[in-house]
Amino acid sequence: MKTRIKTLVATSLLALTAVACGGSGTTAAPTTRSAVSPAPASAAPSAAAPSAPAPSAATQATAVVVKDFTLDPLDVAVAGTVSLAVTNAGPTVHNVAIRDDAGKLLGTTADLKSGASETLTVEIPAGSYILFCTLPGHESLGIKGTLTVSE
Repeated sequence: MKTRIKTLVATSLLALTAVACGGSGTTAAPTTRSAVSPAPASAAPSAAAPSAPAPSAATQATAVVVKDFTLDPLDVAVAGTVSLAVTNAGPTVHNVAIRDDAGKLLGTTADLKSGASETLTVEIPAGSYILFCTLPGHESLGIKGTLTVSE
């Protein structure tokens, strides 16, 4: 009897966590967001067309994994355009956002369900920024890191 009650309580808590964190039961396809302007789908480099040089940092995304409750890696360093290939490897909905020292939000992914991915691409000046999850309580639970942008 105690085992059934514990199982019921645990299941209820998981369901409440999913609802509180924005879960709706559907899985989003990987997408790309840009704080500057979205790139057209045809802008992706083709392996069959090596005649044109590939754009530098804009197409070379740095992998960032968000999970309960951390970022991997915690410290990200990039040069030029910031392009983060974010994947949610945790069971809870998460996002990854970039904030400056003044608290201004410079870019964010959508809320990603478990297993979902999105590339966040933004043009921001060289400097140090905060990477974090904007969902209530997630930053204080450990989803916080640093982003260093160099020229």
